[in-house]
Amino acid sequence: MGGEAKHRSTGVKFGIVVLFSILAVFLAFGAIIYAGTSGCGSFGQGPCPGLVVLTIDSHTLNSPTNVTLNVRNSGSVAVTLISYYVKNATGQVYANSSWSGPTLSANAVTPINILIDGIAFTFQSGHTYNVYVVTSRNGQWGFTIQA
Repeated sequence: MGGEAKHRSTGVKFGIVVLFSILAVFLAFGAIIYAGTSGCGSFGQGPCPGLVVLTIDSHTLNSPTNVTLNVRNSGSVAVTLISYYVKNATGQVYANSSWSGPTLSANAVTPINILIDGIAFTFQSGHTYNVYVVTSRNGQWGFTIQA
């Protein structure tokens, strides 16, 4: 009887190993199938979309209605700017939603001229403003500047 119990124990261990092996195979196939349907990666349907990363290197106050931003695109693809918004500290906003802005090349700095009409507010030296740009890829990037 002692030999039978030992044999059953070996059989149970073998069964557990087989079950875990089957589970591992199903998980591996599931990961491959998921990667193939996600559209990105080594098993995907195509290359991953390019990355856009915008940061401001510097800015210059040119006049009470004009600021130039030097914006760096640290991403891997070029992107075109299509609109911008400027907000002052009291919450007043100037919007230019029909702007034909520049194209920012990958790994390059591009000067961006931001003009406001001066009706709602003007750029005043020493004051802080938030500038938001919208890209052709529907990304929105915000920069805080001090005039």
